[in-house]
Order: sequence, then C-alpha cells, then structure tokens
Amino acid sequence: MRQGIRRPGRPLPPWGFCLLLALGALPARAATLIAELSASQDSRAWTLLGDVELREDSTFLTFGYSGLIPGPDTAPTHQLSLGVDQALSDHWLVSGGLIASLPKTTLTPLAREMPRLGLPALGARTSYSSQGLALSAGYDSGGLSDVEYGLDVGVGLTRYPLRRALVSRREGEQPRVIFQREEQLGVLRPSLGARLLLGAHWELGLRGGLYLYSDDPLSTGQFSEEEQQALAERYAQVGDDRPLQRTFLEDLYRDLGSAVAGRLGTVTGLPSAPARFEVKPSVTWILNSTVRGQLSYAFTGYVPGQGHGHLLATRWTFRLGEPVRLWASVALQVDVPEESDPFRTGLATLGAEYTF
Repeated sequence: MRQGIRRPGRPLPPWGFCLLLALGALPARAATLIAELSASQDSRAWTLLGDVELREDSTFLTFGYSGLIPGPDTAPTHQLSLGVDQALSDHWLVSGGLIASLPKTTLTPLAREMPRLGLPALGARTSYSSQGLALSAGYDSGGLSDVEYGLDVGVGLTRYPLRRALVSRREGEQPRVIFQREEQLGVLRPSLGARLLLGAHWELGLRGGLYLYSDDPLSTGQFSEEEQQALAERYAQVGDDRPLQRTFLEDLYRDLGSAVAGRLGTVTGLPSAPARFEVKPSVTWILNSTVRGQLSYAFTGYVPGQGHGHLLATRWTFRLGEPVRLWASVALQVDVPEESDPFRTGLATLGAEYTF
C-alpha cells in the first residue's frame, strides 16, 4: 500500500535530461519519468515529471518542469521544482520541495492611440515570478484487509512579487514607461486528503484546501482606483476602450488564479480568479491490474466578488506491462461569476509514465 501514499514526481525542468545524466553517478536503483499534455479551447499545459530512487523503497529525489498558457495573448508560465520524498516506515511518508516560477511578463492594450487628440496608445505591462516551499506528510494503513485507508496533510507557502507599469506608444516610436510599481503577495495553502480502499475494486477519495492571502489578490499588483481615474481623465474617449480594460482584468485574474492554485494542468481545471477554497470528492473503479477509471467533482469558491466554479472529470488509466502506464482524461468546467453569465470550458489531458 505504500504506493498509495508515495507521490511520484513533481513539476522536469528543461535541464532535466542533463540532471538525469548527472544523477546516474548516484547509487540510484530506479527512476520514473512522466509526460503530460493538456488543452482546452484557449489554454495549453505541458508537464515533465521525474523521480529517482536514492535508497531502496525509502528515499526519492523528485524534480520537474511545468508550463502553462492560460489564454490567448498571454505569456506562458514556466515552473520548476526540486524535492525529496522520504519513507519513514511502511506507513509514513514525508515530502519537502522548493518550487519557483520563472519571471513572466505580459503586455495588454488598454487604450487605442488618438492622433487627433495627441494621445498615444496605452498598454499595461504586468509581470510576476514566484518562490515557494511545500511540505507534506502521509499515512497509509498498508495492510491486506478488505478495507484500507490513507491520510495526508500538506502546506505550501509561496511569495509572488507582482509588478505593473503603464506603457505609452505612438506609431513608429519606441514604447515609453509612464510609471511602474511592485508589490508583494504571499499565499499560504494548507490542504488535507483522505482515501478509503473498499475491497479490490473501489476507492473513495476526498481532498480540500484553503488559500490564505497576505493581501487582497484582486488589488495587489493591480492598478489602483486613483491610477484608473487618472487614465480616465486623460483620455476623454476612454469609455470606448472600456472593453479592453475589462478584458485586461479578466485575463489578469485568470492568470493569477492559475498560478496561485498551482494548476499547471487542465485535469484539475483552470480557475477564472484566485481561489479561496476547494473541495474534491472522487470515486475510482479498479477493474484489474491493467485498467482503472475515476470520476471526480471539484467545487472551487473564488475570493469574494468572483463567484465559484464546478469541475466534473473522468480519467482512465491503462498499464502496458510493468514499466509503462498511459492515461487520458476529459472534464467539463463551469464557472459562475457573480456579475456575468456562467461560461463552460471543455478540458482534455493525455499522459504517459515510464519506469526503468
């Protein structure tokens, strides 16, 4: 039952192949590589995961890389991680890891150029990176009875430096920064999970997590009311460009929500705003040692004023011999904002695992 509490892999960086070669000099007994591709109508996500066994059935080095494009005209997010899984006994596993995202910058138009009024085009340049620490501990009953169970608890602490700038540009000229500012957002995410194995064919699961912010994620790193008012006063026809500004805020909330949730894969959904909490029950049918299917539902409550989201997903896993495992999943996500109509997104994921 230890396999149930062990978490194989974390998000293989671009230098992961070189790292694997270097790790070849270590007394490793086994290694696992995982590749996964996810997509919706507007988003794309890709993941390379890996772990290396340093001590037989006890110590594993985990590393990885994940990338995400949450929407059109949005710069990709790149996240790296490095950690260790340590089995303390046949029942207990503890994990720790460092996670960081590379600096990301997105330029979004806010107002069109107005040559007759002598006003340049305006754009918002937003950027952020992240540095975080994740810790977890899991217990697995690990017996051979008809009813077995597992529990795990985790906490993540992440720092986000959020930068913003207003950039003006006239046709044929280089962009000019009008002003720029940086603020810090801290996120503490405690989580709890449980699973119950009933006989040889059924497994029930339940997971939940909270997101605690050091400041309001809807205002930190974004343009203040005073800055927006100054923009409106300068542009007499700014009302014509309100759709641009509204789209900018929607993209910003979605981008930050996906980054904070650590959801660099559409199988868990892509939040349309920063989350406050989430709950995910699941049921897994284990047909045999080769095929298993899972049905899951996730409810996400966004921060006040942003509504909530639902995600219904099914995932099917196929093992092709001992070293190879393949899986596919499809999901339907429905977000219900407080001030607009619900919108739906279809999600799909393909993945493969190879152990050697």
